Amino acid sequence: MVNAIALPGCTPEPLMGYLKALGLFRLVATQADPAARLSWANGVAVLHTTLDRAGLLDFFVNRYCPTPVLAPWNGGGGFQGGGEGPVEAVARGTSPRFAEYRDTITALRQFPPMDAAFPKERLLERCRNELPDAAVAWLDACVVLGEERVGYFALLGTGGNDGRLDFTSNFLQRLEDVIALDADADAPKNSDDALKAALFADTLVTLTDAAVGQFNPGGVGGPNGGQRKFEAASRVNPWDFVLMVEGALLFAGSVARRLNATGVGRAAFPFTVESVAVGYGSSAAKEETSDGSRAELWLPLWDRPFTFPEARQLFGEGRAQLGRRQAKNAVEFGLAVNLLGVSRGVTAFARYGFLKRNGLAFLASPLGRVPVTPRPQARLLDDPSLRDWVDRLRRACNDKDKTPARYQAALRDIDRATFAFAVRSESGNDAKSLVEVLRALGRAERTLAKGLAFCADKFVKPLAGLSADWLALADDGSDVFRLAASLAGVRGEGKVGPMRAFLEEVEAARYVNWSPGSTSAVWSARPLADNLAAVFRRRQMEAFRAGEDGVPLACKRPARLDDVLAFLHGETDDDKLSDLLWGLVAVDWRKAPRTKAERGVRAVPFAFGVPRLVVKPLAYRGRAVPDTTRCAWTIDRTAAAGVKADAGAFDRLASGRIDAVAECVTHAAGRLKSGGLLVRGYRNRGRAGQPLEVSRSFDPTRLLAAMLFPLPNRDLVRIANAVLSAPESEE
Repeated sequence: MVNAIALPGCTPEPLMGYLKALGLFRLVATQADPAARLSWANGVAVLHTTLDRAGLLDFFVNRYCPTPVLAPWNGGGGFQGGGEGPVEAVARGTSPRFAEYRDTITALRQFPPMDAAFPKERLLERCRNELPDAAVAWLDACVVLGEERVGYFALLGTGGNDGRLDFTSNFLQRLEDVIALDADADAPKNSDDALKAALFADTLVTLTDAAVGQFNPGGVGGPNGGQRKFEAASRVNPWDFVLMVEGALLFAGSVARRLNATGVGRAAFPFTVESVAVGYGSSAAKEETSDGSRAELWLPLWDRPFTFPEARQLFGEGRAQLGRRQAKNAVEFGLAVNLLGVSRGVTAFARYGFLKRNGLAFLASPLGRVPVTPRPQARLLDDPSLRDWVDRLRRACNDKDKTPARYQAALRDIDRATFAFAVRSESGNDAKSLVEVLRALGRAERTLAKGLAFCADKFVKPLAGLSADWLALADDGSDVFRLAASLAGVRGEGKVGPMRAFLEEVEAARYVNWSPGSTSAVWSARPLADNLAAVFRRRQMEAFRAGEDGVPLACKRPARLDDVLAFLHGETDDDKLSDLLWGLVAVDWRKAPRTKAERGVRAVPFAFGVPRLVVKPLAYRGRAVPDTTRCAWTIDRTAAAGVKADAGAFDRLASGRIDAVAECVTHAAGRLKSGGLLVRGYRNRGRAGQPLEVSRSFDPTRLLAAMLFPLPNRDLVRIANAVLSAPESEE
């Protein structure tokens, strides 16, 4: 019969509780019940075993054989200083339960002491080659012998010690608290009760005054740690410490190689990545440095019962792939989870950061749980163009003391948005989260564009080559996204560059590179409408110099007329539009599909429609409306435009005069009239050539900015029929 034994004392938080569950599982599966399984349910570990509760307690109190956990390379490990201590007490014991321990101690005492002739690295190599497999497990969990240096696992400090706290020495002392060292001795008093408290959290016991290290921040003591004392001592249940260390042995280090690197190995411990200060309330930039954080550890949770071989394989691999490379930091790990880089039945990860807390101590701080939610859209953020650019920006910001704060803030902004997308538990409309990532990228690009000296020094190029899939997958259905996409996609024609060249100093040909001193870029810290108006005027001037007839606004995704009118009326989010424009110019528009804008229903304001027809003049002719006696305007694609381009109307909008809008409309109406197109009200000979009355007054700058949005021919026809006098007959 298989019993499902819930273990309320073994929870994902704190770290000690998680490691206890692994230790209990490993020991039961290897020493008592090979068919045992482990799962997580309702926030606690569940052991599936043929043992019942009483049998489980009896196994640990009376039969469990401790794994040899020794660190002869540490000063506090009991081998470098000699004298009495926990190691000597075990060596003199007679209990068969410590037989492997005694054999390992005997073997280690044959090694010469560490000195210049026998350095730490050689001692580690000899331990790895000569000690029994059971003893080597601790070495593998603590350190990795790389080609250039020794790598340490943040979970176990710096080689099995945390400052002056040696885990192996404390492990032996806690074993003495719960297991007799001699064969004829009884188990220590209260060992059974302490085990019940450790596993089931249903028994009150007196905790031992002993160091617990970084594994249980709530038990380390310190200032304000007690009700009656200003300073509290560190306390621990000895079985908690014993099972925690036994659980840490399930981790094993390996050496991974960076893709495209020089071939030098680096330590890569299971589920361990570089810290990124995002996703938790107390995050600070300093926690991304070696002085503020050692690393992050993402611990898997699963609801299907795993056998020990399955769990051992999971932790043995211990990596999440992001595309063709291993995830290196917390943001990439979150994305890899969504891309099923870890796909062995894991349902969530408990995230820990080894952060400096409580003065100078590093503590395993729980940073929340991240559900494993399949999210194919995450592949956008694994785009090599984007990933390499963010990597380069991250390297440029490595020196937190010397890098200007604005660049560090831009990087943190990207990390926050990316991580927020990656760890969303809900599925469905991911576009809303991707939009925030795109906005963060746009803000970062805008920041870099104002610091070309920094970019040159750090070899940071403009963001470019983003997948055209962003246009579909990040489209949140808002008018702002459609407007930003229409502007970002305006391509170059002749000697007039694409839209991007008017935002930042770049050369945007096949490849995008910085072009310091470019006179096309006119974007500044002004409001959005002022910037768009400036771009329109600059583009108009360059088109005139190039001999273009009007302002070229060709685009694969023209704007909806109703969206442009919403912008004109001030109904759009200008900050969002600005951010998205800067983000979307980085899309590879050559691969973007063409789209058609939906038909609109809003009334076309006369003050907008008249000047809009002279931005890029087209040939219009009348046609009969079916089943009526009326005629309407349509575009004649075979004829040349009768209206000539003229900047006069837009000069008036930029003049700042009170009557700028009326003067603009009047001038544009005169230009249309010269091409044979009469605006409404000009049929009357008495009104012809007179200033037009504009019933609604728009902000001149915003009206000028609205001229920049590309519109499909269908909407230009709609404008023509709204502001022009109807044609008298079909031509």
